[in-house]
Amino acid sequence: MENSIQKNEKIKEKVDNNKLQDVQNKNKRFWKYFWGTIIVLAIAFIGLNITASKKLSEMSEVDKEARLESIFNQFKTKYPEFMKMTQNLNIQSTNEIKRQIDKSINKAYKPLYGQIDNFSDFHYSVTGEYTELFTAVFGKVEDILEEQLFKPSNFNMILSNELTNINSKSTQIIIEQFKTLKQDLKDKMNLNDEEISFLLSKILKLSQEDMLTRMQSYTNNLFKGMGLGGGVVAGSVIMTKIMTKNISKIIVKKIATKVAIKTGTKVAGVGASAIAGAKAGLFCGMGAWLCSPVGAIIGGTIGWFATDKIVVEVDEYYNKDDFKTDIKKLIDLQKQNMKTTLYTIYTDSLTKVHTNIINSFDNMKNKSIKEILTDNKP
Repeated sequence: MENSIQKNEKIKEKVDNNKLQDVQNKNKRFWKYFWGTIIVLAIAFIGLNITASKKLSEMSEVDKEARLESIFNQFKTKYPEFMKMTQNLNIQSTNEIKRQIDKSINKAYKPLYGQIDNFSDFHYSVTGEYTELFTAVFGKVEDILEEQLFKPSNFNMILSNELTNINSKSTQIIIEQFKTLKQDLKDKMNLNDEEISFLLSKILKLSQEDMLTRMQSYTNNLFKGMGLGGGVVAGSVIMTKIMTKNISKIIVKKIATKVAIKTGTKVAGVGASAIAGAKAGLFCGMGAWLCSPVGAIIGGTIGWFATDKIVVEVDEYYNKDDFKTDIKKLIDLQKQNMKTTLYTIYTDSLTKVHTNIINSFDNMKNKSIKEILTDNKP
């Protein structure tokens, strides 16, 4: 009986073990097929994704080419409009730089006009007269102008600062010109930021940096070509020297005129002094042989210098206003010459930058869409 029970329990245990083994085997098969399915699906998904991405990429390139062709054709259609736009921009920029030149040069010259009266007072004084005369003979009249006209007005430093301001303004004008060009192209052709950047940099080969570099290069070369050094700082020094030399010419003429007038005027004074000296010698008694020469020298010297103040005052009375007018006119002339020189330098530079833009437009207009696509392939 007991053996029978044990036997049944063993049979039952065996059956349970078999069932457990079956369950475990089923579980193993389930996870095997589960993960196998996941892997297959993942591989399929990745494959589809790669294929789709490739097709999408190819589609994107097609779209890009189509959009580029549209931009290209639109540009050709509106080419005359863009040409007019750039011409107006150049005129506007030229007028702006001329206004800045007028403003800066007027500011630089203003202190010079304030020194005309002081310089005239020096010129019509005994000290000024002899200083000018000796300088004309033994030195340079330009040195007198430097000391009496330019240094007190701080002209060279102010001019240098204003030329720098003009140069800075021209840089700002180029920046604004490029921004306006970019915005106009963008608006007229209905482009987004990416497309307008591509059009300017890749197709038209235009950039703000390139325009600024070209402007500075053109300006420096023109300064140098006109004998004004390699830039605005050297140019200011040379411009001042040119003006000083030109103004000194009128001073030399005035000195020559005064010497001629004085020579005739002093003859009478010197003659009277000689008579006075001779009379003084008659009262020297036995020492007349010694006293007479001394009296003559003293009389001549007194006679010469006694007339200086009178002659200067007469000269001043009749000629001072004309002298100041002459100096003012000469400063006016030099100021206008400087403006004209700077107009030429900066407007020519702006025109060359404008020409570069036109050439970029022409190059695009004359190319085929295939050439543009080929040029811009990586």
